[in-house]
Amino acid sequence: MKKILLGTSAIVAAGLLAAPANAAEKIKLGLGGYYQTAFVLIDEDVENTRTDSLKQEGEIHFLGETTLDNGIKVGVNVQLEAYTTSDQVDEHYVYFEGGFGRVNLGAENSAPYLMHYSAPSAVAGHGVDSPNFFHASRPVGHALGSNVTYLNTTSDANKLTYFTPRFSGFQLGLSYTPSLAGGRGGSSGAYGNLSDNVAGRQEKIVEVGANYVNTFGAFNVAASAGYTGGSQEVDMVGGDDVEAWSLGANVGYAGFTFGGAYMTSNQGLQLEDDLEQWNAGLTYGFGPYKVGVAYGYGSQTMLGGREDELATLEVGGTYAMGPGVNLMAGYYNIDFDSTDSTLRNTADVFMVGTALSF
Repeated sequence: MKKILLGTSAIVAAGLLAAPANAAEKIKLGLGGYYQTAFVLIDEDVENTRTDSLKQEGEIHFLGETTLDNGIKVGVNVQLEAYTTSDQVDEHYVYFEGGFGRVNLGAENSAPYLMHYSAPSAVAGHGVDSPNFFHASRPVGHALGSNVTYLNTTSDANKLTYFTPRFSGFQLGLSYTPSLAGGRGGSSGAYGNLSDNVAGRQEKIVEVGANYVNTFGAFNVAASAGYTGGSQEVDMVGGDDVEAWSLGANVGYAGFTFGGAYMTSNQGLQLEDDLEQWNAGLTYGFGPYKVGVAYGYGSQTMLGGREDELATLEVGGTYAMGPGVNLMAGYYNIDFDSTDSTLRNTADVFMVGTALSF
């Protein structure tokens, strides 16, 4: 694996040295990003609570790119959270792109994460897979927090990622993360100032992604597959070397998009049964409107036989008022279940909100 990564670096270096870049313009930063709001009414079983709240999520992206005389594009992407948080800057990386493909260097999600397809959603910031907003109380100790099918072991930890050019609809991607305690900025930790050699934490993580995108007449087809594998820094009782797989697909026709995904992972733990998640969804877009329905389900059986489950149903839609300005609304049923009766909760959620992009 090290030979592959060194070979990739050599390809990039050779391209950079192929011609002088004196005539290229210096990188200038521009702005992009998004801002989402959600006014939420929640009725859940936990202590028969009924709550209302206004939630917000947003990021400001600092973006820059230049094209060298040899045709290679060089860019930078720094993403600032639009509110005070312990993770004030999450993704931040540089990239090189040309006929050889693309190389990302820094704190960005992995190749299988970026190449993954999952159940479509008609509600920005929501969906049954990796939502920005999750409108239910997770029982303390429950194994599942969402119905995610994205491979996200390394999240935004510093890594090297290479994407091949796309050939006949196919593309491959490879990521290598030396350590989750490796520097997010300088020598600081990937998720704060984390120490090294921690029992159970993963290192030397290799992730492989592949997808296929094509059009057949009026049909648009996209499919993906991914793998994550790593090793424990120090063996932990009950721990294991992480291993995870994912599959996903979308099919579009005449305004309809149908899709779904599947993921299984041992979570870096010794389990009775690995985590399994799957989802399916259908959206329909017409004029400025998009409506859809989606369902996600996951289960994990712990050592000792306790089985935890989570199911999420979404029904909702979005109205595009203008470029980058959307109104959205949705209904959610979120059900935490378990063979342990103390780890159960069901929530009915009604939401209206806005989604801006810039």
